[in-house]
Amino acid sequence: MKDKTLLNLITLLGISGWGFLFRRKGELKDWFLIYLAKTLVSTLIDGPVIKKKYVEYPKRYFPNLFDSNIIFLYVLFPLFCVMYNQFTYKMKPLKTILSVFLFSGPMALTENWLEKNTNLVRFRKGWNGFYTLSVLSCTFLIVRVFIEWIRFLDEKRRTIQNT
Repeated sequence: MKDKTLLNLITLLGISGWGFLFRRKGELKDWFLIYLAKTLVSTLIDGPVIKKKYVEYPKRYFPNLFDSNIIFLYVLFPLFCVMYNQFTYKMKPLKTILSVFLFSGPMALTENWLEKNTNLVRFRKGWNGFYTLSVLSCTFLIVRVFIEWIRFLDEKRRTIQNT
């Protein structure tokens, strides 16, 4: 399969995923907040990684405007983070931490496969799938802690208003 065709297919799957994820029952505002928080965290981490040339995206949309792959950064990773948060919504902390690998693991393996078999991503300067797994897991957990903190503050605000 050509790289551009694969990128188009991934894009289509990612965009179609929006409809399924945001229709799911639960706090819609939480899912959007998680999505936006994950894009922010990913951008803050991905920028320096790309600038130092640890990871490159030879085939990407808008190569003159973006050094990163905007589909991975702004569609797929945030969608998986929303899925992770929906999956762990009522879990205890230890299970939540361990569950992160159910989402970051397949993503890291997929990126590793893409690096070896396509021209969509290139690892440089010793970067490998373990770094990808670590970064993804950390960003998922950072966003999970962030949304729990927001929920805590929201609940506290409601309690104060009701007294």
